[in-house]
Amino acid sequence: MEVLFEYLKPIKILVLLTLLYALICLKWKNSTHRYLIIILIICFVTELTNCILIVNHQSIGLAVTISVICHHTIWLLLLSNNNNIKNLSRIAIMAFLLFAIINLFYLEGTKSFNYLTFVLGAFIYILCFIYHSIFELRHENLPLFLSNKYLLTFAPVIFFFGMSFMFAFKSKNITSTMLLPHIKLYDFVIYYVNIIYYVLVNLYIYRDKTTRNTA
Repeated sequence: MEVLFEYLKPIKILVLLTLLYALICLKWKNSTHRYLIIILIICFVTELTNCILIVNHQSIGLAVTISVICHHTIWLLLLSNNNNIKNLSRIAIMAFLLFAIINLFYLEGTKSFNYLTFVLGAFIYILCFIYHSIFELRHENLPLFLSNKYLLTFAPVIFFFGMSFMFAFKSKNITSTMLLPHIKLYDFVIYYVNIIYYVLVNLYIYRDKTTRNTA
């Protein structure tokens, strides 16, 4: 576990830099900006909390589970705020929160990380994103797919897919597969999907700032 966190140090730095960039460039009064800032704060606080817990030899399971519930919920709210299927999005959010609470207290519990909560939340987001994309495609709203708004809602898709692929198996034999010397499949996927996730978020912030400055 210590090796994993040592390996992910660049991601911790990327999380912090992205949060600072967002705080400098985004506008809190804008609801989409506000959701994104909250998401990045959750990510940063999670990284910081995990480090503190690990240093004190305590389990990070409950902390990460709570972070996942907050993280996925805000992403679903952001997606709902930026699409034309708001009723479906609200139902999806309520369904996810209901399952997350049940899973936390009655299924996987509070003593370990709730894998099913992450996977279900990610699956719901991806389904809503795909449905929204098909809806807009059928209405021939093609400019949307090149818009900055669409880029933002796409940003977590690969992250959700990659992490769910790892968590769904719950098999150390699979996740511990060595791709390269000292690099496990689990480490590689986490590193890869996080880099894409934060690069796309930073690209959104840059494009949004540029657009506002030239308006």
